[in-house]
Amino acid sequence: MKKDYLSLALLSFLSLAVWGQNEIPVFDSRPVSHQTGVIPASLVGCDGVLADYANLIEDPAGGVTSQKFGTTYNSYDSQAADDFVAPGTGGSTICQVAISGSFSAGGFMADPNSQIILMLFDDVGGLPGTVIYSETFPAPNDASFVLEPTGGPNLVGGTTYWLSVQAILDFIEGGQWFWDTAMDGNGEKYAWQNPEGGFGIGCVSWSPHLACGMPGEADLMMGVSFNEAALGVGSNSMESGIHIFPNPAKNEFTLHSNLSLEKLTIFDVGGRIVGNVDLSSMYGEKAVDISALDAGMYLIQISSEKGTVVKNLLKQ
Repeated sequence: MKKDYLSLALLSFLSLAVWGQNEIPVFDSRPVSHQTGVIPASLVGCDGVLADYANLIEDPAGGVTSQKFGTTYNSYDSQAADDFVAPGTGGSTICQVAISGSFSAGGFMADPNSQIILMLFDDVGGLPGTVIYSETFPAPNDASFVLEPTGGPNLVGGTTYWLSVQAILDFIEGGQWFWDTAMDGNGEKYAWQNPEGGFGIGCVSWSPHLACGMPGEADLMMGVSFNEAALGVGSNSMESGIHIFPNPAKNEFTLHSNLSLEKLTIFDVGGRIVGNVDLSSMYGEKAVDISALDAGMYLIQISSEKGTVVKNLLKQ
């Protein structure tokens, strides 16, 4: 009988070990892998004026995949996002984001090329809409972490936005990163997409996670902390005072503005910087060469001392 008990225990251990080294990606973390590190409640108040937004009640259902897996497994590339409401009645900018997650294997430390992409979206019908900001960060050491954006749009108090965090992590080297789910029930239920359909469960565009058979009851474990920012002179005048044309563009586009600008940064939809232009001496118009870029959608971030504006550009 002792031998039988030992065999069962060994089989159980091997089952967990095999799960930690999947031959192909899976869409949920199966609760056994949970490794809590930084949690949303650990966020500081930034400038101390505006309240934090936080999903804090851990869901025992486990986590959800949100990852770029590398060339071999790119059909499994997927993305999760959750909504939040900007605090106050004026303007705000995000100063910190805390995310709780877990690894299936070696994680970021096992892949020296790993990174984290943070993306913000506006809300369209209760799902992520247009990308309004994207930034790529060096990968942290742990599955749970805090990000401090270096820029970002002015958010309007009382308005719903969506936040996505996606790991760039080679599946063969580092396994999977999973974003922990939460039960707080704040706003809309979290959303998920798998654009190339590798998981075979649909949801090739943003969909409520329950429609995709994803784990969790309502939300994703995250906290967002804000700084107060002025609306009106800052954001509105920049938005209306900066124009790019033609759009779509082929080999170049023209930036037009009579404002004092500092820098133009071009991001691809994965959040990678693919171009930088110094605007410190510009006044009026400036032609921006994009002939070396592949056809597709890009984010054009224009910065000044008053803030930043992000425009979408289609390269033909």
